[in-house]
Parts: sequence; structure tokens; C-alpha cells
Amino acid sequence: MGLILLSVMVSMVLGACAWLVLGDQFPVKDELKWPATNNIACYSVILLVPVYLVIFFLN
Repeated sequence: MGLILLSVMVSMVLGACAWLVLGDQFPVKDELKWPATNNIACYSVILLVPVYLVIFFLN
């Protein structure tokens, strides 16, 4: 359970960092973009599985 919580927290931080670098990209190919919180949530969800796998294999 701790591994999942750690990976969720790390992916949230990395999602915010990805948003700072990439900016508002979602939804793709649409002029009207979502608010920043929705974009950060999308980046966090995208990064959740890779972060979990990295933490899992490093332990």
C-alpha cells in the first residue's frame, strides 16, 4: 500500500513539473484548453504507471 501511495505522490509532483515544462496541451487539437488543474491531473495519470514501475523495480 505504501508503494502505491508513494508512486501517486511522486507522479503528482512530476505531473506538476511536466505541466511547467510542456504547458496546457489537453485536449489535443482543440483551441479551447482545459484549466491548469485538469492538465496537471492528466500528466499525473500518464506518469503514474511508469513511476510505479520504476519504484517497484528499484526496491
